[in-house]
Amino acid sequence: MRPRSVGFGLALLVAAMGGCGTRSVLDPIDDGGSDASRHRHPLAFKQVTAGNHFSCALRYDGRVSCWGRGLYGPLVPPPGKFIQIDGGGSQACGVTTDGTVSCWGRQDDGPPAAGSFREVSAGGAHGCGIRHGGTVACWGWNAYGQASPPGGTFRQLSAGRYQTCGVRTNGAVACWGQNMFGQGTPATGTFRSITAGQHHVCGVRSSGAVVCWGWDSGAGVSTPPGGSFTSLSTDYKHTCGLKSDGTVACWGAIFYTNGPPAGRYTSVGVGLDHACGVRSDGTVACWGENTKGEATPPTP
Repeated sequence: MRPRSVGFGLALLVAAMGGCGTRSVLDPIDDGGSDASRHRHPLAFKQVTAGNHFSCALRYDGRVSCWGRGLYGPLVPPPGKFIQIDGGGSQACGVTTDGTVSCWGRQDDGPPAAGSFREVSAGGAHGCGIRHGGTVACWGWNAYGQASPPGGTFRQLSAGRYQTCGVRTNGAVACWGQNMFGQGTPATGTFRSITAGQHHVCGVRSSGAVVCWGWDSGAGVSTPPGGSFTSLSTDYKHTCGLKSDGTVACWGAIFYTNGPPAGRYTSVGVGLDHACGVRSDGTVACWGENTKGEATPPTP
């Protein structure tokens, strides 16, 4: 969401022995394992998320780094290691290696639910998580019922600003919370994943096609491009998606003049007026507004 892109520089380590040449400190070590394992240098990033003027990313060693200032100051992640993170509004939450949920940033609406979780999503002023058994627990601001989940089991969810949606284990989508613009009335069919924004929701169908519902605002907020996608991220009025070929496409009310830098990505996170992506080499690139450093990712 910013008018300029910021690359994440690669530090280079020159090997002085054996004529080994030059390699990046983030270059994977080929241990003969799977292709995925060869890219898991502990300094590399594997997931990125964003919120209001901040971004956070999860490294392969479980540590979280955040940058930007948010609306109420810097977001400082707690110590410890995480397996998944999510940002929304002025807060971020993560699932720690022991399954508990920890949140940081503005926490005016109470702490996260106790217990063990496998996934968490941070909304505007609430959060929801999927327990290991598949049931959902939510906490925080609940003026529209966005923190009152239905029964049943889910495999993925997304907390928006005023509503929450989740993909049930049978692939159908259920939403709860505000439905002023139809964002709480999901499309039918089976889905891989969904993402909830302020007044709109988008989902990746089992076929890879994207469908959105809710407020369109005349800016194409709920009008996704064609093609096959693997995952999505949205915030206020725009969405970015990771396509099957690893490229990123964005749509909606975009207030930055350039799109994501060219290349292949493995994760994308959308904030208020910026977005960031994890490149296939484990570095982070951001684009969009950068008034509070939200689009300037850290170096290794």
